Amino acid sequence: MKRSHFWTRLLLALLPFALPAQAETFEEDWNQVDWADLMVEVPAPEAELSITEVTLNRADWLAEANQQADAALAVGDWARAEYRLAQVLAAFPDAHDTRLRLAAMLFGRSALDLARAQLQQGLELAPDHADLRLALGRLLASQERYAAALQVLDGVSPLLHRHLDYYSLKAEMARRSGRCDLAIGLYQRLLDNSQVGAWWLGLGLCQRELGQSFTLAFEQARASADLGNASLRFVEQQLEQYGTAQTH
Repeated sequence: MKRSHFWTRLLLALLPFALPAQAETFEEDWNQVDWADLMVEVPAPEAELSITEVTLNRADWLAEANQQADAALAVGDWARAEYRLAQVLAAFPDAHDTRLRLAAMLFGRSALDLARAQLQQGLELAPDHADLRLALGRLLASQERYAAALQVLDGVSPLLHRHLDYYSLKAEMARRSGRCDLAIGLYQRLLDNSQVGAWWLGLGLCQRELGQSFTLAFEQARASADLGNASLRFVEQQLEQYGTAQTH
């Protein structure tokens, strides 16, 4: 028995109240139905939705934030760059490289109080961080607060051969704040690592301040290739004025 005839007879059996003419018409109409039109596709059960939250790790997050800051700086939007770096520090207060960068930007636009606050906050979290101390020392030196800078730099003692800039600034701050006794030892240690003209000059100035012979130090400074023209003229004047007297 064909499927259409079977369903037709079944429906007619279920409709005993239908008139013979109506039943005949119904069967005729039913046989003309296109079964393809009646096929309803039942959707398959929805696959379980899996949502995976993509979370950047710390290094990637910091890199992306710094790239966004670079992009802002490229178009001269310093405010946006500073804001983005500040967001990083709000999330990761121990991101000290970012803190140093933000402090340098603030220093660059003469927002010294804000830069100092950033560096001091960093030192509260990491008192032994030499680069934070160096940056704060330089900031204080720019304000001619030499004793304060020396105090900041005196807080830790990093390895000298890895932190020559640190000890160079410390020696200079000691000299400028009247601590030549400390500065001389620092300059001598620095000169054991590298023959820098500015260090010979600083040593000679402290030796002269303490009434010691400074001719050798000034001669070494004059012979160095890295001494600036103004410093070189000063050294030559000092040697002309005091050199002969010191050799006798």
